[in-house]
Amino acid sequence: MTTAESEASPAVQRPQEHVTAVFEAIREWEAANPESAPSGQGEAILWALGKRDQAPISGRPASGALPTLAEARAEIDAAERVPREGRVVPADGVISALHWLIGAKDGVPMPGRRSSTGWGHLVGGRGVILRTEAEINRVAELAREGLRSMPGEREKAWCSGTVAVCEWLLGLRSKSPVRNTPRPIHGPTGLNLGMEESAAEDVSRQLGRGRQHPPAYGDGVIWTIRWLRGQITVPPMNEQGQPTLSNR
Repeated sequence: MTTAESEASPAVQRPQEHVTAVFEAIREWEAANPESAPSGQGEAILWALGKRDQAPISGRPASGALPTLAEARAEIDAAERVPREGRVVPADGVISALHWLIGAKDGVPMPGRRSSTGWGHLVGGRGVILRTEAEINRVAELAREGLRSMPGEREKAWCSGTVAVCEWLLGLRSKSPVRNTPRPIHGPTGLNLGMEESAAEDVSRQLGRGRQHPPAYGDGVIWTIRWLRGQITVPPMNEQGQPTLSNR
């Protein structure tokens, strides 16, 4: 697909069931918070689905039945130029929703305060984990293959860290990747992931007990956890079975 063809593709790049689930959750929030409704997130989704004639910020009409990827990016630019004066404004919700819809960011665009329990269930994940079990299994499979085929020790260490996190999440490993603590009965929580990431930072920098693993093992753990939480859009392993080595 050429760049021009890509820009002309529909703005919504997410599975329909995920968009529907997120939109319904936004509508529930708006009903509970009428003073803040309609939200920028909800209006952006309606526009991207072709259910609003005009863009939520610029007011521009779509060129066709559905806004294109190029039009969504132009609307993000328009929303970013809205004056804030230190306040959260509807344009912020438009930006977060459109970034999510076009696949630029993976954080679920819910209005209000960030949920401590997470929105993973809306997009096929669980809790703060935004990846489906199938996606996690696929990354684990690629990392295991990398362990067998990668020639360098750094690459193998990264793959080992990725495997450890994925198997811990999937219930195939009874101890956490770095801290070596027992896996919670119902699976790792956001707190567990945060503590593991913090411990992996020590591994990456070879501080204290972090010397028990090579630095790249910690980097693989960190990248995988951040990918699981949607902080990073690129998986820790690519489809060619190569690790996404960081420059930490």
